[in-house]
Amino acid sequence: MIAGLPPRPGQSRAALALYALAFLGVYLAFMPVLVLLIPRRIESFAPGNAAVLLSWVLLAGAAMAAAAHILAGHLSDRWLARHGNRRGLALIGAAMLAASYLLLAFAHSFGAMLIAILAFQLALNFAFAPLGALLADHFPDRQKGRMSGLLNAALPASNLAVVAVGIAFAQDGAAAFLVTGAVAVACILPLLVLWPLGALHLPAQSVETRVTAPQEVKANRLRDFRIAWCARLAVQLGAAFVQGYIYLYLIETLAAPAADPAARASQMLASLAAPAALLAILATQIAGYLSDRLGQRRRPLAASALLVGFGMAILSQAGALVPFIVGYTVFYCGLAAFLSIDTAMVAQLVAGHPRRGALLGLMNLTNTVPAIIAPVLTLIAFQTSALAEVLGVLFLGCAALAMLAGAGVMLIRSVR
Repeated sequence: MIAGLPPRPGQSRAALALYALAFLGVYLAFMPVLVLLIPRRIESFAPGNAAVLLSWVLLAGAAMAAAAHILAGHLSDRWLARHGNRRGLALIGAAMLAASYLLLAFAHSFGAMLIAILAFQLALNFAFAPLGALLADHFPDRQKGRMSGLLNAALPASNLAVVAVGIAFAQDGAAAFLVTGAVAVACILPLLVLWPLGALHLPAQSVETRVTAPQEVKANRLRDFRIAWCARLAVQLGAAFVQGYIYLYLIETLAAPAADPAARASQMLASLAAPAALLAILATQIAGYLSDRLGQRRRPLAASALLVGFGMAILSQAGALVPFIVGYTVFYCGLAAFLSIDTAMVAQLVAGHPRRGALLGLMNLTNTVPAIIAPVLTLIAFQTSALAEVLGVLFLGCAALAMLAGAGVMLIRSVR
């Protein structure tokens, strides 16, 4: 802040609520689809080859998501420069997203599912990229942690949606896809229609840095952005394995003795996700609030990364229900807290940069690259007779990477 000037006010409660609701809509758009609906659909038409086909579908979708988010971030910067906000591109993305669910709902072959997932990921990221940049556009630093807590509560809350979808639609069918899509888009639209965010918030310190700061300060911020990128990549790799393969992991371990393992796995996933999601929502709020209150991001971020690693390590050895519940809960609480604090820190690092949408598109590679790595590693290590053991080893490797990420974020210097 420039001395002698009063602090700029933060966003209103209405803006906070509508932005959080829109972010929830984005997570509702993909979590039930990737965690339950697509794996279940593939299991229905290729039960003997589900792991391999699912890996190829996830791989193709992740590659599309990576390219689409970078493109959409760049386009949203241009839209912002021309129109003063990113609203129009987000509306286009929401319309594309609604249409993509029709393809998903009626995809009953590998080829149809491949086309559907490519269209879905293109549409999703055209909505997601401009929405994600709004935190850097419109919120002061002192409000970023709490807002990030609200935004990242969408991750565990969308896991509750997996519960609801699993209960309401116990069997595969088009209705599960269509209802999920309708609810997701309905959550996104109020922010875009009402748009209570107002003018851009350009922090005084960011403007001052761009004009007067020495070159080494800019280099340090770039270095810190790279460290944050690597740390999030390491943590998100574990998330990619859990989101993509937890359903099959359940089938191979806890649900295997049942008469209908697929139905049993759906029921178990629905029931296990509920307590984990509720605790993770609480974790996002505590993490975001404390990081604002303490004026620190690094230490809470490191602690949450260690929790992610600990939870993954438990999951890798889980052969019974209780360890599975504990590992799943610890993992999701740590992940939700990590993303909450990390989102605020990255928004601080890019705030005021004229190409922050494009930078956030690069940061989003930490979501999509793991979603490419996870199916590739699974395809390489795939063994039909030992799928549970293979996934357990991969989970354990991800646990180690998350713990390294916790150590890495302590090297960041331009944000406390």
